[in-house]
Amino acid sequence: MSTQTSPQGESTPLHPREQLPVTYFGGVVLAVRHPDGTIYLSIRDLCGVIGLNRSSQMRRLRGHADLHLGLALFLVQTAGGTQAQEFLALEKVPAWLLGVTGRTNDEVRDKLRYLQTYLVREVYAAFVRLAGLPEQGSRAIEDLDDLRRMETSLTGLAERQTQIESSQDRARDAWRDLAAQIRALTDRLTTIEQQTEGALTRRQRGHLYQLVQAWGAAKAEREPRMTKSAAFQTAWVTLKVRFRVARYEDIPAARYREAVQFVQDAYRALTGTELLLPEQGDLDLS
Repeated sequence: MSTQTSPQGESTPLHPREQLPVTYFGGVVLAVRHPDGTIYLSIRDLCGVIGLNRSSQMRRLRGHADLHLGLALFLVQTAGGTQAQEFLALEKVPAWLLGVTGRTNDEVRDKLRYLQTYLVREVYAAFVRLAGLPEQGSRAIEDLDDLRRMETSLTGLAERQTQIESSQDRARDAWRDLAAQIRALTDRLTTIEQQTEGALTRRQRGHLYQLVQAWGAAKAEREPRMTKSAAFQTAWVTLKVRFRVARYEDIPAARYREAVQFVQDAYRALTGTELLLPEQGDLDLS
């Protein structure tokens, strides 16, 4: 699992530049930005949304020759306070999804199947494109001897990739500061646009995420027959149905306080206690 000290170490967790919950496969997944700008997605949330066992998926990821390089441990703000959680680099998520199987609801299963079919098709197209072969399928290859182009193309690809990586290493320090400035300006403009258009701000989305996660955890504790992932998904679905939105981030900013109150009331009805969390969902340590 990657940290600041080792690609596979279990040392000090990273502090993300920012964190924000986003809708993914119809559920809500926490996204964070690495100090170098790379985006990562919460493995816990991904597994919960898709319906997978997190422990078995972590074993699979750690044992994969390439995917393990995309693992990172981040300190994130949750309903229970600051916690260390496992994340996967966004660039590695498609490769991970290709091999995902498990019990999911019909909607998620259909989306996953369509995505996997698309990814397989695109991987094949990219593969034959290297050799200048038709992308329409193997039936379009007229001469089997044309397949020998693949070996030459793969050798050339390896050489080009080595050159690209070397060039990227030299250039990374030069553009990092500029990229950070652009991101900061973009974030400010996005916040202004959200406030102007009446959408939830990043801080509001983060706070709602923490509240609903706390509500889902309480449901899982009090309903033994319900898995944790099912409890979280039930809480999110209940909130979205209440406000008639497909994604929780589509709740109007004008109804933010109403949404917070709705979750707090549901939590109180379930537990008999108040759910009072500070609004610190928008984490920006840049």
